[in-house]
Amino acid sequence: MSRACVLFRATVAYRREVFETGLKRLGYQIVDKPLPSPDSSDLLVMWNRSFHEEAHARRYESAGAKLIIAENGYIGKDEDGHKLFSLALNHHNGAGRWNVGTGRRWSQEPQTWRSGGDHVLVLPQRGIGEKAFAMPSHWLGMIRSKLAGMTKRPVRVRVHPGREKTEPYDELRGAWAAVTWGSGAGIKALFAGIPVFHELPQWIGASASMLMEGADIEQPFLGDRLPMFERLAWAQWSVREIESGEAFRCLLSRG
Repeated sequence: MSRACVLFRATVAYRREVFETGLKRLGYQIVDKPLPSPDSSDLLVMWNRSFHEEAHARRYESAGAKLIIAENGYIGKDEDGHKLFSLALNHHNGAGRWNVGTGRRWSQEPQTWRSGGDHVLVLPQRGIGEKAFAMPSHWLGMIRSKLAGMTKRPVRVRVHPGREKTEPYDELRGAWAAVTWGSGAGIKALFAGIPVFHELPQWIGASASMLMEGADIEQPFLGDRLPMFERLAWAQWSVREIESGEAFRCLLSRG
């Protein structure tokens, strides 16, 4: 029997029991700890991909086993008002892989692109997670210096709210554009009609924004955002979809 380990805490925030129920419905035997010698039929689910658990991730990958990275959803809530969970194979925030289905999954129309705006709003992250993709600790100072040489517009910073999970919409009012390494706040900015410049090339919102390298702050992306949101919608799932096994069934069909 294939074995699965959900490597995060059993709290309301993480909902480990929901993940385990969904995996059981797909026929997995749940084990309490990462296996010392997994085989290709086994599965490890991690919350983000933190450096202190990287050895487990690499061991599963080396064995040809499946590795699922979970995190908070990028935008929106489910029909019960609960948060969504993002899921991808191997990595997070657009750097991983997931299956984009054929049906329409995203149903909301983004707000019209802003018609004016004054300041540039910087949206830093906490810098936690996988070293190759997490925001560098020096990024905020670096991006301020970079923007000073790119624009005469006022530059404001929205400090990351940490665990408070507050939305960025108040700070986005009156913004010409937002700049992010690659944050969920940047996704919400795009939905609110604020153009975004990003620095993480693999960022899940990249196709609806502009990479900072070589960009002109006065010429942001103002094209079609719906393809990005549709693709993103297949990378985030509700509690019900995880508990039923549907989320894992779709994700694992990616191979």
